[in-house]
Amino acid sequence: MLYYSAYNLGIGSEIPLPEFAPADRGGDVEVRLSPPQPVTGSRSILWDAGSPVEVDFRYPGAGRFVVRHGRSVTIVPEQNVDLPLLRLYVQGMVFAALLHQRGLFVLHASIVQIGSSAIGFLGPVGAGKSTLAAGFHARGYPVAADDNAAIDLHHCPPTVMPAFPSLKLYPAVAAELGYSRSSLRIMHQSQTKRAHAITTGFHAQPAGLRAVYILDRGAPPAVRRLSPVETVVEMIRHSVPTRWGVAGDAPHLKMCSQLAGVLPAFRVRTFHNLPEIPFLIDTIAEHSAQFLAESEGSGQ
Repeated sequence: MLYYSAYNLGIGSEIPLPEFAPADRGGDVEVRLSPPQPVTGSRSILWDAGSPVEVDFRYPGAGRFVVRHGRSVTIVPEQNVDLPLLRLYVQGMVFAALLHQRGLFVLHASIVQIGSSAIGFLGPVGAGKSTLAAGFHARGYPVAADDNAAIDLHHCPPTVMPAFPSLKLYPAVAAELGYSRSSLRIMHQSQTKRAHAITTGFHAQPAGLRAVYILDRGAPPAVRRLSPVETVVEMIRHSVPTRWGVAGDAPHLKMCSQLAGVLPAFRVRTFHNLPEIPFLIDTIAEHSAQFLAESEGSGQ
């Protein structure tokens, strides 16, 4: 058994999960590997929205991943599947489902720390969430999460659990931001993005989430604050399980509304080409600094 830490959880795993932080012991989550079996049918997610204590991911060409009670993951691989492919599923969708089962609100987002507060970047696949997180990190801002952001709504402001010290970057983006080619590691032959281990500048403590920015290529140049109704829509669109096309239950939709009621959301036009990245980082850094200063001054 290998031991890791992520999302403030101790994890024991029978497969390597190298992006997670190494640990001395598990205790919260176990990842087990079962004998190979073929996956029949098409790609699917079996999710009982009324009681999602067990979620069954089925991916032909990879295997099955069964997540139970927020504590266990059982991997049933197809024959001759390599472990790096399995770990991509485990560290991504599978852990997102597990965190949801543990009562956390899981956003498809990247999170960076600005002073004592955290801000998040939301958007569809390819909108630039990881790129912005990496750009802020290159300027000295700590990163708290990339891809899945686990949020505890029992605190005010809502609290982001630290994920794991890794960023996923396209090589061209990494070069544009000043990351060395040697710092990038191939995650799997099927992936264009590369993993960059965060050796310094990972925010390993829970952080208060004070604002999110919705990245939109069709948005006007000016940063615009969303209405509460618009924010609810974005929370539903970018959270687990509705972002996968799986119907959310009443508690999930209530969490979307609860978060939208306390978390300011802003729409901002994302970059269209690599030279625009520094300008976008400047825009969000200046806007968030001003917003956070005003919020602290007003006691919000």
